[in-house]
Amino acid sequence: MKKELLIESELGQTRLAILEDGELMECYAERPGQEKLPGSIFVGRVANILPGMQAAFVDIGLEKNALLHAGDIKLNISDFGADAETLEKELKGRSIGRMVRMGQEMLVQVVKDPGGAKGPRISSHVTLPGRLAVLLPTVNYIGISRRIDDEATRARLREAAEKYRPEGMGLIVRTAAADAGEEDFARCVESLLRLWRSIQARAAHSKAPALIHRDEGLINWAVRDRLTPDVTRVVAEGETAFRALLDAAETLSPELMDRVELYDGKTPLFDLYRVDAQFDKALKRRVWLGSGGFLIIDHTEALTVVDVNTGKFVGTKNLDDTVYKLNCEAAREIARQLRLRDVGGIIVIDFIDMEEDDHKQGLLALLRQLLRDDRTKTNVVGLTGLGLVEMTRKKIHQPAHQLLGRACPECGGSGFIDSEETVARRILHELRARSEGASGWLVKASAGVAGRLTLIGAPANVNACVLPEAGWPDRRYAIEPVGEGALPARARRLPPFE
Repeated sequence: MKKELLIESELGQTRLAILEDGELMECYAERPGQEKLPGSIFVGRVANILPGMQAAFVDIGLEKNALLHAGDIKLNISDFGADAETLEKELKGRSIGRMVRMGQEMLVQVVKDPGGAKGPRISSHVTLPGRLAVLLPTVNYIGISRRIDDEATRARLREAAEKYRPEGMGLIVRTAAADAGEEDFARCVESLLRLWRSIQARAAHSKAPALIHRDEGLINWAVRDRLTPDVTRVVAEGETAFRALLDAAETLSPELMDRVELYDGKTPLFDLYRVDAQFDKALKRRVWLGSGGFLIIDHTEALTVVDVNTGKFVGTKNLDDTVYKLNCEAAREIARQLRLRDVGGIIVIDFIDMEEDDHKQGLLALLRQLLRDDRTKTNVVGLTGLGLVEMTRKKIHQPAHQLLGRACPECGGSGFIDSEETVARRILHELRARSEGASGWLVKASAGVAGRLTLIGAPANVNACVLPEAGWPDRRYAIEPVGEGALPARARRLPPFE
């Protein structure tokens, strides 16, 4: 598989596209004032404590206070007077009111972007990611990436983690460490430890609320987390982006610097690879499949629903094979869509009903296999009694449709607005209620609503005229009292309802 990273930087915006065999799989953008929030570290002040929710709100200097759950609070173990076997039980039984106090200042890290009416989610357990390892300053723990499945390699990496882990802290060994030397791993851990010490020093001299540390920008993040040995090349457009990319690669991945290229063609890089065209097509509510079937994807605040439809696909053999083949094609596109849209939370997929158990289990196995390429944690729960596939995908950032768009001012994001006739009948109801207020009424409305008013007619004993207004949306209208001689020339009298 040919895997490429494309980076474009212009007018203050930086974009990263990840292509696999020429097909767009992931796309990220970083704009001024919209820098990535998860991973940032703040000194915050407890603003409110909610014992009934076992949570607290912390002021970190953003528009909305951040939410801190009891399980995400670092505590001094000596406070409990318990041994290791009973510590977990003691932690579960401790009240949030005894963990934090109003006005308390604490070091916290954002773990989830704000969404909807909610502020960001935070934790007092800090994680500092490097290319080869993640430092856990507040947790005594060692973990190995689940993507490393060779037992000998896992044992070797665990031994290295034990050797270089700072006392009282934890390490998670990342996938890239599997091909790295022990010296490189040690240097990575040491640089993360220096970063943690500098964060502590800044925090000690800062007054809440204050930003202490912001996670890497998009280019550094791309090199740290996405430039892996299976990447064929990294192409940057623009001298500034190319230099930033080279500097990051020299620091984090010197062995892969030969894959970094500068693009200086006349056609914009993203146009050359049809990135925008692929992205716009993929983010539509209806996503067509190559066979003629299609997906319908709807988003809510906590749930995403995917509906698979046969569309124009009729198959070539029997019904069971037709349905199974289409569902497998849909599973491949769904796995891509989840990455491309950066969908998080609960996901429910309504595949086309299948009769054979082998087909059901085969589809679930395929979906799980496809999701292994997703670096964001996923979990396919299985089929419900209604034949729906339930799964989750870790929610960290806002999905692409929220980052790049806004709710429609006409429908408020619902996808529906009142029909012309509904608006027309609302106007007529108001006219009936106002019938005693004036001798005549002038209704201003869109051309479509005005036409419906003329077709329906005015309520009994109501003298009204309608004036079509070009450019008015259907939801906008105005009702004004007017005398007989003051009617505009284009106004039309509403006939009485019959």
